[in-house]
Amino acid sequence: MALFEDLNYIDGITIIDKDGSILFTVKFNPEIDSKLEESIVGKKLTDVFYNLDKSNSSLYECMEKEKMIERKGQLVKNLYSEDTITDNISFPIKHQGIIVGAVELSKVLIGDKSRLKIDKSSPEDNSIMKPKCLDLGYNAKYALDDIICKSRKMTELIEYAKNIAKSSSPVFITGETGTGKELFAHGIHNASNRKDKPFIAQNCSAVPETLLESIFFGTSKGSYTGALDKKGLFEACDGGTLFLDELHCMPLYLQAKLLRAIESGAVRRIGENEERRFDVRIVAATNICNYDVLLKENIRHDLYYRLSVVNINIPPLRERIDDIKLLSEYFLKKYSGVFGKNVTSISPELNSFMLKYGWPGNVRELENFIESAMLNVPEGKTVMESSDANKSIKDNPADNRTRPIKVLLENMEIKLVEEALMMNRGNVKKAAEYLEIPRQTLQQKMKKYKLK
Repeated sequence: MALFEDLNYIDGITIIDKDGSILFTVKFNPEIDSKLEESIVGKKLTDVFYNLDKSNSSLYECMEKEKMIERKGQLVKNLYSEDTITDNISFPIKHQGIIVGAVELSKVLIGDKSRLKIDKSSPEDNSIMKPKCLDLGYNAKYALDDIICKSRKMTELIEYAKNIAKSSSPVFITGETGTGKELFAHGIHNASNRKDKPFIAQNCSAVPETLLESIFFGTSKGSYTGALDKKGLFEACDGGTLFLDELHCMPLYLQAKLLRAIESGAVRRIGENEERRFDVRIVAATNICNYDVLLKENIRHDLYYRLSVVNINIPPLRERIDDIKLLSEYFLKKYSGVFGKNVTSISPELNSFMLKYGWPGNVRELENFIESAMLNVPEGKTVMESSDANKSIKDNPADNRTRPIKVLLENMEIKLVEEALMMNRGNVKKAAEYLEIPRQTLQQKMKKYKLK
């Protein structure tokens, strides 16, 4: 509760609903523009404060973990005021036992609206204005060795990422949703010579199109009503790594400007003619596979070729079965601790299901599956079983029932066999090799499910 003792006053209160929409905000610091309160109510938290997302916001974290979260030194960036750093206490809001939103108390630490007064004439005090990357929120949280895996594909990919990390060449990461693209981006930065410089992650789909240009290139005071002198992402990330997630969601006209900035190593703030130099390594990511990136024309060809000097394609979870058990054990231990339970193992039947299920949501879906099942495990029970998971696996929404594990296993097995046969144009031998099972076993399954 140390943060409570430090918060002898607060500068603001913010309330959001479970979807992240701002329901209420009030600022008690008289130096903060009161217009901010009226401007942001009704908008998404992540649209207003564009550097925040579900992974780094204490408001989202307290809803996810269903407990109070204390956060020191959280960077807050928006287009309405200067960047600030705050200490926060966030609480989940429950109604009849269900999380419906969250409330946050905050105190401003650093920024032009702060109570902190600094004498810029003093060299010692000037150091306060230059906090480390970690304090600013411009830090990579994960290392490549933090990626949990044992499959050959993933271990080789991690070694490859370590080898290319020392260069400054752009990296283009592809992989289905939930495979861990951002983990690789963090890890590459932390394994590089830029690890002590800023790391900024920007989801290109999480910001309104009208704000993207000002966020990337910055603004000059007076360039439009209410505009301030603000650095863009390239300037803020100078010397470090800029991670552009879901690059395919960026408008094509802005991709052209992005390409020019990358090739020239300079940007112009909106409303300025002066070019500002930067040194930034770009790591881009998309959930569209390499073969479709150009065909679907979501990304300009010239930008793709510029960024794909190094290609990393992360395989889906269904193609690295060896990792499922290891990841399951990790999430089991994690959520057993989060919910204060003593679940130490998973039943053989449930293990069998997880090894055969396709995991379209990949590692993220597996984690949510374990978390949800953990909520259903009775107090005192040490083994997670199929009955606990049954309540977490929903059938087709139109059917609105819960299917038993046996039916799910059979349906998933049929799907996998059909896909293998289709991919190999009906060649049973090649399909069996793809599934890594004996040919006779595949023929038995085809007979059992009446597949041709």
